[in-house]
Amino acid sequence: MKTMAVLCLCVASLFNVAHAQGQPRGPGWDMGVDLIYQLSKDINVEGGSKVRLNDDLGVALTFGYRFNEHFELAFALDWQSINYDATLQSGLAPNLSADVSGDLEAFTPRIWANYNFLPGPLTPFVNAGIGWSWVDTNIPNSRVQVGCWWDPWWGYICTPYQSTKSIDDFVYQAGIGGRWDFPNGFTLRLAYEKHWFDYSKATSTPDFDQFKLGFEYRY
Repeated sequence: MKTMAVLCLCVASLFNVAHAQGQPRGPGWDMGVDLIYQLSKDINVEGGSKVRLNDDLGVALTFGYRFNEHFELAFALDWQSINYDATLQSGLAPNLSADVSGDLEAFTPRIWANYNFLPGPLTPFVNAGIGWSWVDTNIPNSRVQVGCWWDPWWGYICTPYQSTKSIDDFVYQAGIGGRWDFPNGFTLRLAYEKHWFDYSKATSTPDFDQFKLGFEYRY
């Protein structure tokens, strides 16, 4: 509730400091980039183990179509690298556990619908969407192997590599925010979104709080 209240205050402040100017927002395309700030999250998984994802930044490339002044359909590619701390519970000794740290990488293509409440260049909005997330935990799951090939600069070289544990699953989202369309074709967005990751190994569906600052170009 606190995060939603803060975002509502931010959106309200835009209405107080800006006078709506510019051309109407008619049908057309949007493309841009979002800066993602994701809040920390504790996740309990099967067997008593726990994972704490730390606050971290990410980026998203966005592309969408405006059907009219109110309704948009958009697509995005999200990328995040997040530090985590985990407590691994032994499956043989109940009182034995181990603490580990690392970082994971998440790649999420998603599609969502956006509804703008006002026809003018300054408007609050709500959105909802779905996607699929691929997560590389960077935890080794095989022995180190050596691969060799002919490099165009170095000649015949051999380097070690090791595969890591990856997971993927369905994600869905809902959010609120504000949109400000400038006369020169640029758009500024500020949003708060809740994302759910349908991870079967967790004791409950993990949900993540994200704040997004987006810069787009309209055409």
